[in-house]
Amino acid sequence: MLGMMGIAFGSTHPTLAVPDSKIFSEGNMDSNKPTALFNIDMRDASPAANCLDSLNIFPLAVERMRDGADETGTVEMFRSDIHSTFAALQFADRSGMLLVAATAQDMLYRHIAQLTMCDRYTRLYCAMVVRYFFDHLTVMGFRTFYILDNTIQEDRLAATLELFELSGIATTMPQRDGLEWLGLSNKIRTDLEATRHAIYIEPDASVNHLEAARELANEISCISTFRSRSPDDLRFEIVNFHDSFFDVGPAGSNPPY
Repeated sequence: MLGMMGIAFGSTHPTLAVPDSKIFSEGNMDSNKPTALFNIDMRDASPAANCLDSLNIFPLAVERMRDGADETGTVEMFRSDIHSTFAALQFADRSGMLLVAATAQDMLYRHIAQLTMCDRYTRLYCAMVVRYFFDHLTVMGFRTFYILDNTIQEDRLAATLELFELSGIATTMPQRDGLEWLGLSNKIRTDLEATRHAIYIEPDASVNHLEAARELANEISCISTFRSRSPDDLRFEIVNFHDSFFDVGPAGSNPPY
C-alpha cells in the first residue's frame, strides 16, 4: 500500500535534463564491441522515443499531482499514452526500442536522484505509471538489468529501493541481501526470471562485486547497463545488448493483468 508520509531531501529542485546530442546508432549496438558511454536525445520524435515520455516527464507529473491536479485523471492520462505509443510501434522500430529499454532504468534512477521529496504522489506515479511502462517492455519480450555503482545517502538509498520496487524492478544490494556473490547472483537470476527487470546496487565501498555483476550481465539474455558516474552525468554504459529474445507482439498488446 502506498504510504502517506513524505520524505524531504536536501537537493535542488528536479529538472528535466535534455541531452545535446544523440549518439546511439545501429553501428554501435554490437554487444561484442568494447563498452562505451551513451546518452539518448529526448528531442527525437520517433515512435520508439515517444515511449519514454512517461519516464521523461516523471518529476513534472508528480509536481502536477502535488499542486492539486486530479490524481486519477493524471495517472490514467499517462497510462493511456503509454498504451497508445507502444501500440503504434512497428517491427521497423525494433532498434529504437532496444535503446528505449537500455535507457529506461538509468533515466528512472537519475530522476529519483534529483527528487526533493518522496511522498504519496511519487509512490503513486511509480506504482501506477512507471510500472505500467515496464509491463509493456515485458510484453515486448525485454529483460533489463541495471548495475549501479554510486555512493548514495541512506535516506535516498531507501527511496531508490522503494521506488524501483514499486516500478516493478527487483532490487538486490549486498548490504541488505548478503555479502557473498553466489547468493546475490542467484537472487538476480531468479528476479530476472520472475519480474524481467532487476537492479544491482553497490551504494558504498564495503564490497566490490562489480566485475562479477558485469560478467553475469554478459551471461544472461538481457539488455544490461552500468552507471558509475554521478546521476548529473547523462552518460551511462551498455554492458550487454543481447536482443535474440526480442519478439514484437501484435499491435496493441496489453500487459498480462
